[in-house]
Amino acid sequence: MSLRVARAYDRNRYHPPEVSGRIATSIVEPLEREYKGTQHILEIGVGTGRIAMPIVARGVQFTGVDIDPEMMSAFRQKFAGVSRRVSLVTADAQELPFANATFQGIIAVHVWHLVPDLTTALDEAVRVLSPGGFLFEGWDSPDASSAELEIQDEWCKALEKLGHPVQRGGHRVALNTSLAYLENRGLTPQETVIARWEVSHTPLEVVEALEDGLYSFTKNIPIELRFEAGRAIKPFMNERYKELETPIKTPWSFHLRTTKV
Repeated sequence: MSLRVARAYDRNRYHPPEVSGRIATSIVEPLEREYKGTQHILEIGVGTGRIAMPIVARGVQFTGVDIDPEMMSAFRQKFAGVSRRVSLVTADAQELPFANATFQGIIAVHVWHLVPDLTTALDEAVRVLSPGGFLFEGWDSPDASSAELEIQDEWCKALEKLGHPVQRGGHRVALNTSLAYLENRGLTPQETVIARWEVSHTPLEVVEALEDGLYSFTKNIPIELRFEAGRAIKPFMNERYKELETPIKTPWSFHLRTTKV
């Protein structure tokens, strides 16, 4: 992924400051109660640091891993003032380069569906997590009737007509797989909606995000097909939205599943 796309991803997945703060609090508070400020957190799939930064700002020792160096490069530009508390490592979630029981908290937000062998990645997460530590799994969820999802649906239909069907829903499948894995270990994950907010995107910005490959389900689609599908849905876009650069508000929520291991 290019640095340009990494920065665009940051904008597309933006959390309002108050939402970022609530997410950070929901992760840091149970760790502080348990470990009294001695906790070390690992984020798997740290990306551009949108989840990490408000946590790091609270003085927590933090390590992030990602297989995409460009995403982490965008993160490095943000944390110069707190670099002593942050370590970034290029690594695969299926083979974490850390000793057993190294971390007291592990964060995984929008990453499990990108891992080829999720069971191996979960085994690794549990291995490097201290007994009694916390696994935090998070995800953003748009309103089911949102314009963003409607445009995605039309774009996927256009791709199918072009001979390139799109597999969607991998994110939810991965979350269900993870839940079953944890419950089979006798653990009791607890899911909470941490925050709700609205995001303003223009219809044109949604199409551009699809063309740029910013959604996980677009990553294996050739770039020329992504743009061809964008051109194919222009009649729908013009009829449905009239003003393509007028923002449309989409309700979103952030879910956090917390498991004490």
